[in-house]
Amino acid sequence: MTGRKKEEIDLKRLEMRIKSHKFVRQAEVSRDLEGNINVTIQQNRPIARLLSSKKDVYLDEEGNQLPLSSLYTAHVLPVTVSAATTAGEGSFFQDSVGMAYLSLLKYIEKDPFWNAQLAHMDIDPKGKVSFLTQVGDQRIEFGKPVQVEEKFKRLFIFYKEVMPVVGWEKYSRLNIEYKDQIICE
Repeated sequence: MTGRKKEEIDLKRLEMRIKSHKFVRQAEVSRDLEGNINVTIQQNRPIARLLSSKKDVYLDEEGNQLPLSSLYTAHVLPVTVSAATTAGEGSFFQDSVGMAYLSLLKYIEKDPFWNAQLAHMDIDPKGKVSFLTQVGDQRIEFGKPVQVEEKFKRLFIFYKEVMPVVGWEKYSRLNIEYKDQIICE
């Protein structure tokens, strides 16, 4: 805004220009009594990175796609989606089916243990979720994103009570898809 007087700046237009940026959730531009221009911004925060053959994008907590940045890499859970599902499409994480997957991502992002332990999420053609882990070399077969809290509680108890006894390398596959059981291979 060099070369313009503060009084000449169209605040509404400036606010709309700032809001047009994908990483800006909310913006407010105002002028105080002394004539200073104040800008308040609420940023869209990525919670996952959607990896697909078409394009890589971030997802925010509302399921909106955010572009990647050449200046910044968010440390979020990478998610791959089978070509046979619609999850790679723009509005999947905002429709009635995709909201369950978005809720799962939010749950993981808010839980310090699972956010650190889960290295990768995959959604297969049938919509079943599986994870790769940071510690150990297990593939966790989670199933559909239902009863999320119960599945993670069961898995946490298994991690806390069984894995220290048998060793972290004992199993390569843990299936927690079914109610009240964990299948290990």
